[in-house]
Amino acid sequence: MINWIQKNKIGLSALALIILTTFLLVLSLSQQNQLTTRPDDVPLRKSPNRQSKQILALKSGTKLTVLKRQNGWWYVKDAKDDKAGWVASWVANNTFLKKPTALSEATIVLDPGHGGSDTGAMSYNNKYYEKTYTLKTALATRKELEKTGARVLMTRTTDVVVPLLYIPRKAEKYQADAQISFHFDASGSHNSASGISQYYYNSNSLGLVQSLSNSLNNLPLQNRGYDSIPYLVIKDVTRPAVLLEMGFIDSDKDLTYIKSTSYQEKVAKDVKAGLLNYIQNN
Repeated sequence: MINWIQKNKIGLSALALIILTTFLLVLSLSQQNQLTTRPDDVPLRKSPNRQSKQILALKSGTKLTVLKRQNGWWYVKDAKDDKAGWVASWVANNTFLKKPTALSEATIVLDPGHGGSDTGAMSYNNKYYEKTYTLKTALATRKELEKTGARVLMTRTTDVVVPLLYIPRKAEKYQADAQISFHFDASGSHNSASGISQYYYNSNSLGLVQSLSNSLNNLPLQNRGYDSIPYLVIKDVTRPAVLLEMGFIDSDKDLTYIKSTSYQEKVAKDVKAGLLNYIQNN
């Protein structure tokens, strides 16, 4: 027997390696289909969306088996009481959220206008570009929204061109609750205009633009109000979508705010407040 083992040592080693690899693979796959909730009161819903009926609230540490995945929503079964339903995976897996907020199950797409070779509008001296501050403002907004547990998706996070036709695709793919495009206006004449404006197009975006417009009244720049305009990024999308013009970049007064980190953070907080109000009422 010992001689046989010695003669077949290489083959036995290979077999042992195969068995170990198979075991580790099976173990890994089984763990991928397991989920332990982290926050308290994670909603278990009948369908993969936040407006679906809640079956129950899952306590922190609830062990679940993942049976199906759909755009970030997972169909799970609770082994303990045999209940099955859908959870927002980004909520169930959240490591810092103690309890979900009204915004936690929401999916928000943030679109920093322009980018790359497309500078957007420029300051009067051509020194400051719209693309720079749309990105800064959107990133500040993402940071603020992520505190609520919301899933935040960006159309860009660096200085690159994003084709206009591509922008609505992310909101459509993930069935976003809101798509918000950030821009800065220009009058074409130095210091001839000032203030912020909000735009929507489709009727399902009216509630969103109204809620955001109300919350943005807190900013130091005059709110010129909202209007309906067929901009491509808010027109060719079925999800609620708005475009925010957060100041005139060719106005010295507005530019001082636009460049300010504190102004960008104020915009972020007000957008969060507007979204919270909108979600709670929808």
